[in-house]
Amino acid sequence: MENKVEVNLLFETLLSSPGMNEPVKLDMKLTRKATLALAAGLQAGLTGAKEGPSSLLFFAGEAVAADLGDFIERLLSKAGLIEVHEKLQQLSKA
Repeated sequence: MENKVEVNLLFETLLSSPGMNEPVKLDMKLTRKATLALAAGLQAGLTGAKEGPSSLLFFAGEAVAADLGDFIERLLSKAGLIEVHEKLQQLSKA
């Protein structure tokens, strides 16, 4: 129990440090394959973050989760992969 309290304190301290709310511009080039993998990994992380307080995303709050959701959509849109991603999600649920 004490270890979880320490981890919680660490995450809360990290997220409240100066500059953490400042926007960051990212300029990167990825293959479409890597873009799909990144989007899937981000979505899996967002889903897993809701399960318990062992993740940084759990403490970051809904605003950060929403920002990441928007980022995933923009990422897929710029790569022209929205439909492919949706079809892959449907296949993985079946």
